[in-house]
Amino acid sequence: MSQPGQTKTKELKTVTKQVITPSILKEDKKKVQLMYIIKLFGGISERALITLLYEASQKGLDLGYKFNVIGNNVFSPMIKEDLTSLLYLGLIENDPATKKLKLSTNGEEALEENQAVIDDNFKNQLNQVLAEIKSKIVAIDEEYTLKLRNANRGYTRGRRY
Repeated sequence: MSQPGQTKTKELKTVTKQVITPSILKEDKKKVQLMYIIKLFGGISERALITLLYEASQKGLDLGYKFNVIGNNVFSPMIKEDLTSLLYLGLIENDPATKKLKLSTNGEEALEENQAVIDDNFKNQLNQVLAEIKSKIVAIDEEYTLKLRNANRGYTRGRRY
């Protein structure tokens, strides 16, 4: 316990973030490309999306994201930040049932408005990479779905893992 006369103080840390508006899409090509990839899959888990972008960067389709690999786990704070921004703007949403990312109605409209940002070269390269690794990405998504389903079953029976 603290002695009389002593007071505890806490230091407040402030972090500055850039204010983000939907008009940022005109300037940020990566976010539009991210939305395009999410739309192609219709719904994709965050882990599968990060793995897709990592594998694509290894095959020559670099969107400018930096990746960290620890064991078999790939993660990217930059992708997480872009996804958070898109979620904040309401352009993508997390499906409550499947926990997968998908475009919202506003996101589909914004993607249509900014379609010019996505060039044909990117689409061709993406299709080429997807032909090679789509089965791996779908497998990661299915694994994620099964884990969610098993976790939900265990929870409803009163068991915890």
